[in-house]
Amino acid sequence: MISNVFKVVFLKEVTENLRDKRTIMSSLVMSAVFGPLFMLGLIHMMTNISKGKAEEQLELPVINMEGAQNLEKHLLSQGVKILTLGEKSPEQSILDKDHDVILEIDESYADSFTQGQPAKVKLYFDGSAKGSTNISVRKARSIINGYSSSIGAIRLQLRGVSPSIMKAVSIENHDQASVQSKGAQFMNFLPYFLIIILFSGSMYLAIDTTAGEKERKSLEPLFLNPVSRKEILAGKLAATITFGVITLILSIIVFKLTIPFYPMKAMGISLELGFSKLITMVLVLMPLAVVAGAIQTIIASFSKSFKEAQTYVGLLILIPMVPSMVLMFLSIKEKLWMMAIPILNQNLIINQIIRGEEPGLAAILVTVFGTLFFGLILASIAVRLYNKESMLFAD
Repeated sequence: MISNVFKVVFLKEVTENLRDKRTIMSSLVMSAVFGPLFMLGLIHMMTNISKGKAEEQLELPVINMEGAQNLEKHLLSQGVKILTLGEKSPEQSILDKDHDVILEIDESYADSFTQGQPAKVKLYFDGSAKGSTNISVRKARSIINGYSSSIGAIRLQLRGVSPSIMKAVSIENHDQASVQSKGAQFMNFLPYFLIIILFSGSMYLAIDTTAGEKERKSLEPLFLNPVSRKEILAGKLAATITFGVITLILSIIVFKLTIPFYPMKAMGISLELGFSKLITMVLVLMPLAVVAGAIQTIIASFSKSFKEAQTYVGLLILIPMVPSMVLMFLSIKEKLWMMAIPILNQNLIINQIIRGEEPGLAAILVTVFGTLFFGLILASIAVRLYNKESMLFAD
C-alpha cells in the first residue's frame, strides 16, 4: 500500500522539477531530444564526407614517374590525377598532411620490370590517420595491385601458362551477414547511447534532492515532520527514477522517428525497429533506471554541495562505458548467466534486437528481474542512509 507521504513527496519533486527549466533542458531536451538528432547529423556528415572522398578524383603525387611510363598510363586510365611532389620529402609531406598518399618509383624499377623481376614502388601514408584519408590510401593500393596482377597475367600468357595456375585455392565467399545485422554493426553505439541518456535523465534530480537540499539546508526542517524518513526518501527516489524512465522513453521515440532519415541505402545496410522491439528495449532498460537513480542518490548523499555531487556523479557515467566498449570490439556469444549482470545484459539484449535476432523470453526475464533486484538493493541502501544524522548536514 502506497502511503500518502510517499505520494505527496513524489508529486512535489516531480512537479517542482518539471517547473525547473534547467531540469527540462538538461535531462529532456539536451539528452532525450538533442542526443538522437545530434547522432543523426553526425552520421550524415561522416557518410557524406566518406562518399565524397570515394567518388572524387584521386590526386597522387608521384616521384620518378619517368621511370614507369606503362604504370603512368595505367594510373591515368583509372582517372588518377598525377601530381609532382614539391621540395619537401615524402615523409615530411605526409607528416604535414599536404597529401594523403604519395607514390615513389624505385630507381631500379625499369631494370627490374624489363627483366621480369618484381619492380619496387613505395607508398607513403599515415597508418594512424582517420576518416577519409584512408580511402585515398586504399584506392592507390588497389590501383597498383590491379596493375601488378594484370602484368603478371600477361607474363604468364606469353609463356604459355594459364594465369589461373596462380590460384591454388579458390575461395567462394558466403557472407551470412544480413543487411539488418550490418546495420547493427554500424549502430553498435546505440546501447551505450541509451544507457547514458537514462543515467543523464535522472542525474540532476538525484543530486538536487540530496546534496542540493543539504546545501540549501531544507532537509532538516523536512525531516522534523512526524513522518517516516524512509517514506520521504522513497518518494524522492521514485521521482528520480521516473525522470530517468521519461528521458529514456522520449529518447527512444525520437530515435525511432529519426530512423527513416539515416542514410541506410547509401551505406548498404538496414535497420528495422518495430513496435514490439521498441517495447522490449524499454522493458529491459526500465529496471536500469532504478539502478541509476539509486546509485546516483547514494553518491550524492555523501557530497556536501551540489557541485561536489555533480563531479562525483558525472564520473559514474564511465561505468556504462566499459561493457559497451568491450562489445564494440569483441564478439561475445550470449550466455544466460550474462543476463544477470546489470548494464552488460542491456547491451547484449539491445545488440540482439538491432541485429534482428530474438533475445528469448528467458534472457529478457533474467535481465529485467536481475537488474531490478540489484536496483532494489541499492535503493534500500539509499533510503537507509538518511536515517543517519550525519547525512543531513552540508557541514
